[in-house]
Amino acid sequence: MPIYEFHCDDCGADFEELFRSASERRRPSCDKCGSGNVRKKFSTFATSASGGEGASGGSGCGSCTRSSCSGCHG
Repeated sequence: MPIYEFHCDDCGADFEELFRSASERRRPSCDKCGSGNVRKKFSTFATSASGGEGASGGSGCGSCTRSSCSGCHG
């Protein structure tokens, strides 16, 4: 079951919506204000590095999104 992220153009809230399948076609309404004026955001998903190097070295932990990461490369 995919989870999509949406942004409300009326109040600016961001929220997630669970769909039963990727082919389900429905337009959610904003959790905060109830508006139907929402758009789907581009979402990334988290991955874990398998068999890679840990926090002590290597190219990254698999979840870094910037050139420097203070989370796992302390």
